Amino acid sequence: MKETAAHTIYSYKLLHRFRWRFVGYLFQLLLLGLSLISHSFMLQVPAYTLIVTLAILPVIPICHLVLFRLYALLRGHKPKTTADMLVSPWWGAGYPLPIPLSVYRGSELTVIVGSMAIAAGAYVWLSKGYALTLITGTLIVALPRLLALLASFRQPSRSRVKYEDRGVAFLLTDG
Repeated sequence: MKETAAHTIYSYKLLHRFRWRFVGYLFQLLLLGLSLISHSFMLQVPAYTLIVTLAILPVIPICHLVLFRLYALLRGHKPKTTADMLVSPWWGAGYPLPIPLSVYRGSELTVIVGSMAIAAGAYVWLSKGYALTLITGTLIVALPRLLALLASFRQPSRSRVKYEDRGVAFLLTDG
């Protein structure tokens, strides 16, 4: 005799989908270029000498992923890492199932504030060029997360969030 597990099927209605597309990536690149130019004026050095400071930028997504995983571990959640890690503004961090809005806000706020705190803490140990690039790079890289977090405040409190490929979807259950 086979035992069958009781399954509950939820139907979701899409409230809003936030995706970071090609234009968003171009906007981030434009902001990085403008920040290098402004740093060159602040430090009174040619902009091309500051291009080497971009080498610090890969630290930021690693920091985002570590902070996300740490938050999920401390809260007892089951996160998943996806294959779109290198092209997603969420750097592959997410949950396999839709999560409550409060969990989404907590994890995203932890990543944004935590990465800014780490960048501010590292500021005193780095040279001015690297420190300024790290601070502005952290702000620019966190922009999609911050905009999606702000969009979550327009959603009903009982809605849920699903991490998708290069974005998040705000859902509401039918039942």
